[in-house]
Amino acid sequence: MTSAATAGDAAGAPGRPSRLVTLGVTGDWAFAAGTLLSALRRHNPDLDADILVFHDEALRPTDQALLEGLGARCEPFAVACDGLRPEAVRLFSPLCLAKFACFRLLSDYESVLWLDTDLLIQDSLEDIWPCGPLALAVEDPEFTGAGRTSPVRVNFYEDVPGVDADAPNLNSGVIVWRRGLRDPEALERRCLDFLREHGPRLRYPDQAAFNALAQWMRVERPGELAELPLRFNCHPRNPAAVYAPVVHAFGAYKLWNDGLTAACFPEWQRDYARWLRRGGSPYAGPVENAAYGESGAFYLLRGLFDTIGRSEQALDALQERLAAESETREKLEALLKRVRSRA
Repeated sequence: MTSAATAGDAAGAPGRPSRLVTLGVTGDWAFAAGTLLSALRRHNPDLDADILVFHDEALRPTDQALLEGLGARCEPFAVACDGLRPEAVRLFSPLCLAKFACFRLLSDYESVLWLDTDLLIQDSLEDIWPCGPLALAVEDPEFTGAGRTSPVRVNFYEDVPGVDADAPNLNSGVIVWRRGLRDPEALERRCLDFLREHGPRLRYPDQAAFNALAQWMRVERPGELAELPLRFNCHPRNPAAVYAPVVHAFGAYKLWNDGLTAACFPEWQRDYARWLRRGGSPYAGPVENAAYGESGAFYLLRGLFDTIGRSEQALDALQERLAAESETREKLEALLKRVRSRA
């Protein structure tokens, strides 16, 4: 169902970092990867890790160049969604299936971190690397608005035999793999086999597979599955999100398609504005609750960068004028010098 033939080609070389950060992005979400990497770099200036961005064929060369400028290595990733319902494919980014390739990347790295691209990094991630050998966070209970975590059942159109559909749901947006995880490639095959066998039942395929794997590991491999602290996968609805190292806007409302969420997290909007100024492709979809954005982060940032743009234009015009005046002055001084020499 998935393949990444070149994923490890450049990894594991002498002198390379022992850590890897991975993302998966379709071409129309390049802006999300760019803003995420900007924040990751800013809050982790001493990050000693490779960065690998899996992408589809729709990634524009200009966007790829920008991502590489942020330190990423971009690798094409072929995704086959055979057996999944069309409505399921519309619900999620197909590149989220690339996270299963992270199991095999443990052969080249001591630790591998997967980050969904609908994230905001607000602080250091140094404390996340020791988690594992396989670590995921329980879904933030604030997401439902009822103060309780959704059941695993949310990942299915119909229940899957052998999976406890009433168990608390694990969110697959932030995952850590670490050396010490036994036979990781067998675990990858187990996940892919789950997708092939139960594809038509799955609403959120990657998350469904990881929940099924986690339930199996609790019985068959106790001690190898760990729970990430909630601060590394905090939903925007959680009041503590303002202090969380990682804010994950899972669900329908993202940091770019909802004005209210945008207004609450201006740091993401600043990075998005910088991405656009560098020539990155924009988000092209609709924005809900746009009025909040107009009175908040979107409005302020647009005004700020419009002002910067006008200032740069004025400076360019002034420099051209000064250059012209300097040229005229040099000609007048040369003429005056010749007149004086004749006198």
